[in-house]
Amino acid sequence: SGKTTIGKLLAEKNYGIFIDHNEILGLLARTVGDDNGIYEEIDSLERAMAKKLLSSGKDTIVARGFSKKNSVANYLSIARETNSEAYLIKLNVSEANLKLRVVAEERKKGFNPTLDEHSLSLWINKNPLENIAGEYEVDANEPTESVVDQLISHLGP
Repeated sequence: SGKTTIGKLLAEKNYGIFIDHNEILGLLARTVGDDNGIYEEIDSLERAMAKKLLSSGKDTIVARGFSKKNSVANYLSIARETNSEAYLIKLNVSEANLKLRVVAEERKKGFNPTLDEHSLSLWINKNPLENIAGEYEVDANEPTESVVDQLISHLGP
């Protein structure tokens, strides 16, 4: 759907540091094989990273897909406390399309090669998309540069 690409492009343009959930999962897959049974710890790791970055005054870009409100609430809370910004990016795509993307073989082997499609689909069904106030929602059908330009116009100089 393009959230990672957009987050990286915004980071390259100095709009913040991009916290890439999939990169964290990829590191785990390469190190311990998968994220099975340690998802809460992964969430804690992401929050700790965001807290360190935001507390140092560095704005943070968080691209989200199947994120519950409570999984990104800490980013926003820490940002308010530190007068930094946590930019949440959500692409406007259907939940069905996001599900297809998450269970794609190419995607799975990058962060959890042992997880079968059925288990992943069950997890997705238990974790539906939720809207979060203040997030930036962009149209995934637009070209990437247009989406980045649209976000930059919202974010300002």
